[in-house]
Order: sequence, then C-alpha cells, then structure tokens
Amino acid sequence: MSRLNFTVYAEGILYPDHSQQAVSTTISQLQNSGFTSLILGLFHIGRNYSIQPSQILGDIYFNNTLIISEGHYVADPDWPALINSTLGGTVTSLSASIGGGGVMDFETLQKIYQQNDNSYNGTNLATNLKVLKQTFPAISIIDLDCEDKYDLPSFVAFCQLANSLGFHLTFCPYTYQQFWTNALQQLNNTNKGAVKGWNLQCYNGGKGNQPSQWAHAIAEAIPGFDTTAFIVAGDWTYDSPALVRHLMKSFKGSKTLGGGFIWTLDQIVANGSSDPQQLMTSYVEAISAGLGKTL
Repeated sequence: MSRLNFTVYAEGILYPDHSQQAVSTTISQLQNSGFTSLILGLFHIGRNYSIQPSQILGDIYFNNTLIISEGHYVADPDWPALINSTLGGTVTSLSASIGGGGVMDFETLQKIYQQNDNSYNGTNLATNLKVLKQTFPAISIIDLDCEDKYDLPSFVAFCQLANSLGFHLTFCPYTYQQFWTNALQQLNNTNKGAVKGWNLQCYNGGKGNQPSQWAHAIAEAIPGFDTTAFIVAGDWTYDSPALVRHLMKSFKGSKTLGGGFIWTLDQIVANGSSDPQQLMTSYVEAISAGLGKTL
C-alpha cells in the first residue's frame, strides 16, 4: 500500500491580518493534522486594465494584498518567516497557486507575454517571480489554476519561466482537458519532470470528473508517460468528511490516484471553531479511508 498525498488549499487564514486565529496557531494545527501538502491560494498578477484603481502590470498579489511590487517585497514584514515555517510535522510540501475562478490572471499573463514580443524576459513579472522565490524559499511548487483564457503559448512560457527559477509545477484543472494535456505534452518535451502532478477538481464545475479518464487522456497525448499516482483528486468543504469519503471511494483502485485535496483550510477552521485540528484530521482520514490506502 502506498502512502498518499493529503493536500489542502489555504487562503487568507494564513495571512497575518486574518481575524479567526493567529497564523502561528493555524500552522501548528496543520502540522499535526495529517495533511502533507499545503497550497497557498490564491496569488494574482497585477493588471492595468479592467480594474480600479489600476495596478502595476506584473506585480504579485496574495488574494487582495499586494505582496511584491517592482522587484520588492512590500507586504507584512512577519509573513515570510511565518510561511517559511509551515514545513514541519506532517507538512512536507508548500506550493503557491496562481489563478482561480472569476479572475483574469491568465489573460494578464497573455498580455504581458504578447506585449513583450512573446517573451517574459526582462518583464516586471519575471523580476517579481524571482523575488517570490527568494522571499519564500519554502515554496517549491507553483500551482496553475487556469480558469480563464486558456492561451497555450503564454501558459507554457510562464511554466518554463517558473521552472527556470527553481519552481516545480502542478496543474489544477477542472475542464478543457485538451488544453491541459497539450501543455503537459509541450513541457514534457522542454522541461521534462517539471510538472509533478495534477490537482484535479472533482467538485463544483469539475463535478463528475474521473481521474482515470484524465489519466487516459494524458497517456494518449504522451505515450509512455507514467501517470501512476500523478493525479490528486479534490473536493471542497461544502462536503462533510463523510461525503468526501464517499467521493474518494468512487475512485478507489485507480492507479493514477496519488491522494486527495480539500478546498479550503479557511472553511475547515471556520467550521471547526471548537477544534479546528480535529476537523482537519477528519478530512485527512476521509480521503485515506475512501481511497483505501495507508495514512
């Protein structure tokens, strides 16, 4: 029996101005919960169109907070140390997720790329992404949650930029299977091994997604690509641990499953106000029991 990857996405709960509880408390609970991977979300790319007040193109935001601008970290001075301390206990991996639903990050990436002669070289974005890596050395993975535009050249080039700066990559798809397989195919040719897995959304817009079917699409696009434990299936906290277990059980036996993820830690803390750590563990146990593998 293989060990699973138990992943959770976290939003504002891990920024210092959050009112629910201290970030250090949440980190301690997380490190003792059984979750093995933490994904910080969502990061956004500053844009100077369709937004007021206008932002500096290529600056980096964490949710609504500007964190890196024109090559400088400008956010809460205590935050980097807090985030870099999240690795420990059961948590062994830290990612930063860019994008999400209802945002324009990948349209913005396309604009930056095309306005710079189809390159990110020398852009404010490239400088800021390097600063992100320097400021948060514990973040080893950029997670791509593309839910807008789906422009393949700018997407692949951004992945190549992130990988050149020392980041590995994960994809977080919920639809448009061909886009994701094409992106993986191109990166497998130019940056082999850079994409460590897919966090497949199996809830909301991704309800009904079957990891085995997505793995089959990968195998068809890239003959010989090893999809064993490559996909982490996701559910959200609108579902109870019992419902998460039921969903994961429907995937049981699939060789492509490397674990499960939950969106989001913020809601787990809110729902488990009397004992957030216990509720975190309940979700971990639900994924494990559903997939029928070892904790």
